[in-house]
Amino acid sequence: MPAPESSPAPARRKPSSKEMVLRLVSHHGSVTRAQLMDLSGLPRTTVYDAVAALVDSGAITTEPRAEDGRGRGRPVERLTLNPGRGQFVGIEFTRRSTRVALANDACQLMGVRSAEEPSTAGRRERVLTAHRLAAALAGGSLVPGAVKGVGVGIGGPDPGVEVAHLVRERFAAPVRVERGPRLAALGEATWGAAAGEPDLLSVSLSREVGGGLIQSGALVRGPYATAGELGHVNVERERGRPCHCGGHGCLDTVASSRAVLDRYHACGGLAAGIADLAAAARDDDEAARRVLAETGRAVGGVLAALANTFAPAVIVVGGELTRTGAALMDPLKQELTELVVPAVRAHLSLRAATLGTTATACGAVALVAGATGARTASRSVDAPAPDDLASGAATTARSGNTGRP
Repeated sequence: MPAPESSPAPARRKPSSKEMVLRLVSHHGSVTRAQLMDLSGLPRTTVYDAVAALVDSGAITTEPRAEDGRGRGRPVERLTLNPGRGQFVGIEFTRRSTRVALANDACQLMGVRSAEEPSTAGRRERVLTAHRLAAALAGGSLVPGAVKGVGVGIGGPDPGVEVAHLVRERFAAPVRVERGPRLAALGEATWGAAAGEPDLLSVSLSREVGGGLIQSGALVRGPYATAGELGHVNVERERGRPCHCGGHGCLDTVASSRAVLDRYHACGGLAAGIADLAAAARDDDEAARRVLAETGRAVGGVLAALANTFAPAVIVVGGELTRTGAALMDPLKQELTELVVPAVRAHLSLRAATLGTTATACGAVALVAGATGARTASRSVDAPAPDDLASGAATTARSGNTGRP
């Protein structure tokens, strides 16, 4: 495995010309090629080539319209999203926001939008917000019958029965509900750091520790839908801290952002959040670096045990805690390298998550697209860049540079 980078976060990927055109058509509803050139700043030839490719794929359609009310002159073609193309919706409900992703049945990701929600918002109200966001991504409205499936990401122990009913009622489409961390793994495998990789392990280090496992291109859920619960692997058998699951010493009590900040505060640290902790570590604050090193080793040990068991080709690390950079990732990588058996280590790539807060919604789209027989989403080349990225220090390896030793 390559040594992780020590400080800079992965650079935001620049969207392709087709991605830019598709997003602009989605956002504006109906535009001409000339308007696309003005909006995108792309050269005429580039815009025309991108439009031709999207028309050929069926993602957008053309409609000739006269430019004046008398119908004189050569009609100018206006471009719109193809309303006959099946659409897939992915929704993530977090504590304070609703996030929606939309893709067509060619698994071209058309965009991601989010809205902040008050803590008092009920489930029905939040489903209405999700429908509004999806309609905006679809160009202003959702054509009845066009939505072929809706994936929903949830957190905590909520089985999602009520949410599924409300979403099905509002979108008039089949609904699948899944744990958010598992969907984040699917999102990274479809459009993110591990796009096209059929075997991967993903861990998210945020307010809670979550994870997901994908084998042979399929999301592993287990018979009780509990697979991938990395946060509840025991790492402190003796004197372990109580966990909300009822156990003691779970990884969540060591490597969640809350647990890390609590330990730092117990050492006299004054960080208000992860950004402050990262700054303290960069300034060589001994307590900050010690707490992060302990955390990195704990995570690395769990990942090593799972890598030896399942032999993934890729491990993706994401979540807000990765913003602490090398202070966390160097010990994590070192522990992983030392504990993974050589036969697995030789083929293992450690990568930083790239979809950030959009990963779960994107994974929800991939879930229903695959479930309803759409083309395998990992083959798509039309995924727009996410609206934000998870900063991290693990080496990002793409298909042309696997980062393997």
